[in-house]
Amino acid sequence: MRLQSEKYVDKYITDALFNLMKKKEYNNISITEICEKAGTGRMSFYRNFESKEDIIKKWITNTTDNFLKESDISYKKDSTKDYFIKLFTHLEKYKTEAFLIYKANLFNLLKNEFDNKLINIHQKEYENFKSYFIAGGIFNVYYFWLINGSKENPEEIANKMVDLLEK
Repeated sequence: MRLQSEKYVDKYITDALFNLMKKKEYNNISITEICEKAGTGRMSFYRNFESKEDIIKKWITNTTDNFLKESDISYKKDSTKDYFIKLFTHLEKYKTEAFLIYKANLFNLLKNEFDNKLINIHQKEYENFKSYFIAGGIFNVYYFWLINGSKENPEEIANKMVDLLEK
């Protein structure tokens, strides 16, 4: 029962932070405001998180881990186009949160997750240089897509990526 309630507290606090980030700058949001918005106490906050940044780190990790588990994405097994469609469908689903993270000058947290997860996945399939090349290239396309308004849909991004890789 305790684990289940902690899961809800995590979600309420995370949702509260992202909702507050839509209205005000990240640096101007206090732990007290987050707790009030989430309907939790400060003790619950500190039982689950160390800081505001920790909320975002845990959200990124959980979101990424759930995606990897559910999608069974593989650069080697999937066609190149299918791989990018799967990936950018996931990234598009969370573009609002990602843009808020970017605006808070915390985009390095997403970069770290990309590096940790994609490089580890690709190192099982390829040697180091190729793994880093793939992870870095994907991240930079994602970054460019996000800061330019996320206009292209996942299939359009996939087509662009396939074209880039074939030339």
